[in-house]
Amino acid sequence: MKVKKNLLKKKAKSFYFASIFLSRDCFTNCSQLYNFCRIVDDIADNNYKNKKILLKNIYNSITNPDSFKSKYISEINPLIKSNIINKTCLKELIHGVMLDTKKKISILDKSELINYAYYVAGTVGIMMAKILNAQNKYAYRYAVDLGIAMQLTNIMRDIIEDASIDRVYYPKTWIKLTSKKILENNSNTIKTINKATEKLFELSEIYYKSAFKGIAFLPFRSRFAILLALFVYRQIGRKIIKNNFSNLKKREIVSLYEKILCLLKVFFIFIFNFNTHFKKYQHDKNLHDTINSKTFLKSIIYEQK
Repeated sequence: MKVKKNLLKKKAKSFYFASIFLSRDCFTNCSQLYNFCRIVDDIADNNYKNKKILLKNIYNSITNPDSFKSKYISEINPLIKSNIINKTCLKELIHGVMLDTKKKISILDKSELINYAYYVAGTVGIMMAKILNAQNKYAYRYAVDLGIAMQLTNIMRDIIEDASIDRVYYPKTWIKLTSKKILENNSNTIKTINKATEKLFELSEIYYKSAFKGIAFLPFRSRFAILLALFVYRQIGRKIIKNNFSNLKKREIVSLYEKILCLLKVFFIFIFNFNTHFKKYQHDKNLHDTINSKTFLKSIIYEQK
């Protein structure tokens, strides 16, 4: 699988728009991390017969590079060797992606949903925080929240696409519908889905608001870029709700015009809202209560004083 240098620009347009405000080194490192994430996601999502073996080999190559070799880690190797990202977070990411290799995917409850979102996106938040030179490890708690919030937005946006491949990430305690029922698109089903979508949106907002409190832990230039990324990505969920649950009709995107509006809003907030520049050691631990105690977040970050 050949990694394209402009993969970030083609596949992650919302984040790419914000990333142009990063320094060259940060942008390059972010691109390398994104490319790797894209590779493992594509392995899990596409019809590879040996997808579990491929992902396990990537996992082993990270754990023991002298004994295992995988061509898929070439993009991420520079970041590993220079200690820019943590191997444990990478392995947790792959663990999360391997959950997506099941023929049928369902999430039991909110606790399982947050755990899944941590593994596939919260870990990326931690790695991004280090790439962006966040010196204070307290920042990682907020970085996890931004990753989780964005993943919840993805789940809202992609409900139909996921159902078409027998994946339902909406918790069963919220929505007792199979992927087949979701695709039927009848009036009773739509009402049930919309109610759960609204609940998922409200949950994502809690994590976005927490992530906003952690922006000040980032260096000045990175602070602006990530604040912009937060506002642009958050807009996807807001559009879904505003447009009468448009996620059942199309894959919602943020237009260039809307991105520019977000840019102007973020510029105003960055200049006049002093909360974006003052560190707050007031993270709500309840947001991470249900995350596995053996994860990097719980066993390392929360243990550091």
